[in-house]
Amino acid sequence: MSKFGSDAALDRRIGPRTAMQHPAKVLCGAFAWDCVVRDQSETGLRIQMLSSTIPPTSVQLVNLVSGYAHDVKVVWQKDREFGLKILRSHDLRGLAPAALQMAKRIWQASQRNISAS
Repeated sequence: MSKFGSDAALDRRIGPRTAMQHPAKVLCGAFAWDCVVRDQSETGLRIQMLSSTIPPTSVQLVNLVSGYAHDVKVVWQKDREFGLKILRSHDLRGLAPAALQMAKRIWQASQRNISAS
């Protein structure tokens, strides 16, 4: 329980979230930072950055498990945790437009690393 009453009263989520521990990358231009997706809903994600990097407001998140890239906007931050609003999602498992080639290469490299283990 929070100091403001029940936690449910503070929950601003539109829909239910699914808890997970998926490795991911936050992409901004030529930069990529490691993070973990802690939970996800249809409209948002909660991530934990693995470094003290603070990503810019609008970035792309590549979920290395699901094979999806999400164009996202940072809507809140607490320490190394960030709430992200999903603006658009892209399936990297098939053909991808040129704008998603960096995200697709990062996802493909993660799949090669998994199969080599």
